[in-house]
Amino acid sequence: MEIVLTSTNATLNVDAEGTFHLRWAPGSSVSGADAEAVVAAVRSVTGGRLQPMLVEVVDVSMSFESRATLLGTRFVSAVALVGATVVDRVMAGALLREQECPNGYFTSVEDAREWLNQLPLTESLEESVA
Repeated sequence: MEIVLTSTNATLNVDAEGTFHLRWAPGSSVSGADAEAVVAAVRSVTGGRLQPMLVEVVDVSMSFESRATLLGTRFVSAVALVGATVVDRVMAGALLREQECPNGYFTSVEDAREWLNQLPLTESLEESVA
């Protein structure tokens, strides 16, 4: 199921198992408003239940505000970032370093999905803070 975003530089889908797939357009710059749109869209679908997310970040730059929003908000149960370059890996390292949930960096969508599918079931937001 595709989820409509106010941001035009990304697509967001959720599969039958409840895994979100966020794909930032290669070469795009992610603003704070873009990140807030993703968080709001995910929360509107989940009803407080944390679900895993696969994020493609190939050749993407992120503003300070977008990093602050994504790092300061727990809205997924796990995150798998997929990139292709050394720069993607460095950016992913900065984003994943402070995550409270299971996280990983991958160079293929298939590997990222396999890793996400091996994780325990999702939890509600209330359970994760307790």
